[in-house]
Amino acid sequence: MSTLIHADVFFFVTTFAVIAVAIALTVALIYLAKALSDIKEITGQLKEETRLFRSDIADLRAGVRKEGFRLEAIFGFLKSIARRTGFTTKRSVAKEAKEAKEAKKRGR
Repeated sequence: MSTLIHADVFFFVTTFAVIAVAIALTVALIYLAKALSDIKEITGQLKEETRLFRSDIADLRAGVRKEGFRLEAIFGFLKSIARRTGFTTKRSVAKEAKEAKEAKKRGR
């Protein structure tokens, strides 16, 4: 009879262990699905930016072929990339702040 009680306790404990492992695996799969979704979104954005970069480089190459190698073309290319990406310098940030301050004064 004692062996039967031991077997019942073993199956009872094993059942809870299997349930706990199943819950842990389910939670891990949910996190994995979310991570894969984020990775898919990031790769889509990367693909679009790569396409835009290739287009910019093609425009730069066409400009160099048309006008020859000029430093002005390179700077124009870098400015267009900076404008598109929203890159700002300290000078442009200070200028925008000054303009906003002046506009606020005029609005009063």
